[in-house]
Amino acid sequence: MASGPCGFESHLRHHRRVLILGGLAAAAIALLAGTSGFGFGLVAAPVLLLLGFSLPFVVTVNLLVSLATRVSVAWRLRRAISARRVLLLTAGAAPGLWIGARMLGVVDEHAVKVAVGVVIMVAAAALAWADRHPPRPRFRGLTVLAGFVGGVLGTTTSLIGVPPALLLARRRLATTSFFADLSVYFIAASSIGLAVLASRGHFDGRAARAFVYWLPGVLLANVVGTTVGLRVPDRAFRFLTLGLAFAAGELTAITA
Repeated sequence: MASGPCGFESHLRHHRRVLILGGLAAAAIALLAGTSGFGFGLVAAPVLLLLGFSLPFVVTVNLLVSLATRVSVAWRLRRAISARRVLLLTAGAAPGLWIGARMLGVVDEHAVKVAVGVVIMVAAAALAWADRHPPRPRFRGLTVLAGFVGGVLGTTTSLIGVPPALLLARRRLATTSFFADLSVYFIAASSIGLAVLASRGHFDGRAARAFVYWLPGVLLANVVGTTVGLRVPDRAFRFLTLGLAFAAGELTAITA
């Protein structure tokens, strides 16, 4: 009879250790994401999956963190926001978020983890490639399409910012505009995504509680990262983030 309580207490201590480890990882990732203006979900998804958190947990907590950390950045850079670009991105994201939430309930989690790893590797390589090549002539509808694909990825894998980041990196926006537009997009799309998840029954309450515990460290790291990213040329930081993301994506695909 004594083994039952001991086993429960051991599980509880292990759960707390994993939560603490997840919080430290989230803060470190928020520092990198704040420096580059994007990439929290890009790096956090594979790291949290590798730590053993479920996919619904990862999707929920990443959307919550993306929403919380971008509010101060959007306010700080409000004069650099392109309302038209943000509206087009968000308009595309809304239906994508709904479609992604429907997919989350029916697809195999193992297959999704493999797909997450592959998508992260491809996205990281594509972002690195975009940084080295001059932009080509624009095509109509790309902004809406980027928002739509970001929406689908947002509620299936939490990679809500990858397609818009690819688009804005390809267009070589000024750093302040890049940060500002992505911040408002994250706020709007993450809010819609969380509402969609809740309506579909995929909102993870454990992720919300973990988010509350992790929030102070994540916010502090985000402020530091954003300050660094706005004052120092961010190319080296961006390539560091992309390199870590590629490695994390590869590990996720291999260990799924």
